[in-house]
Formats: sequence, structure tokens, C-alpha cells
Amino acid sequence: MAPGGRINRPKTELARNLFKRRRVLSLEKRKKRRIVGAVIDRDLITRNHLKKRSSSSRANITLSGKKRRKLIKQLKHMEQEKDAAAAQKQEKRTHTQEKRTHTQEKRTHTQEKHTQETHTHTQEKPALPETMDVE
Repeated sequence: MAPGGRINRPKTELARNLFKRRRVLSLEKRKKRRIVGAVIDRDLITRNHLKKRSSSSRANITLSGKKRRKLIKQLKHMEQEKDAAAAQKQEKRTHTQEKRTHTQEKRTHTQEKHTQETHTHTQEKPALPETMDVE
């Protein structure tokens, strides 16, 4: 290779300044592309719709009435589905708990019956009452 290669050589002042200039320019660009100003219906507007604002800060990104109503309706339906799912889950949980208590009651009742039946034929004659010595 030729002497004085460029690999691993320190940057010259000019090159440093060029890198700094590029860095500063890109920072300014990012600041310019930031969404500025109030956005009406921020909760409803989709991310893609907001991107328009970042490419052109003067872009009008208000929703039309039709789109707005559709989105509100969609959000309501999603909320209702969530609530219905939660209610169903809760109902299922209570139903299983009721089943458990019912089966436990059955078990205890059958166990009591079983113990009574098994002990009736093996019962011993009652012992005579114990007498106490009294002075």
C-alpha cells in the first residue's frame, strides 16, 4: 500500500466541522418536524393521521364529523365488549364457587350419613354411668 493511508488517521479540523454541521442540521430538522399546535380530538386521531402533521406542520388534521362519529362508536363498542367479558368472567367465577360449595355440602352430608350407618351396627352397649366417691 501507499504510504500515508487514511485508515485510523485523526480527523482534520475541516472534517470535524463538517460532522458537527451535519449533526446540528439534523437536530434542527427534527425540531422543525415536531408536531406543534393544538390537535383537536387527540384521543381519536390515529397515529398515521398524526404523521401528516409531522411532515407538514401546517397540515389540517382535524377529523371529519363522519370519521369522528365512527371512531367514537368503535371505542364505545370496544368498551362494552371489555365490560361484557369481565362480567362473564366474574359470573363464571361465582358459578364455580357455588358449585364447589354445593359439592362440599353434599360430601359432608354423605360422610355424616356414612359415619352414622357404619357406627350403628358396631355400637357398643352404653357403659354404666360412672359413680363418684363423695365424702
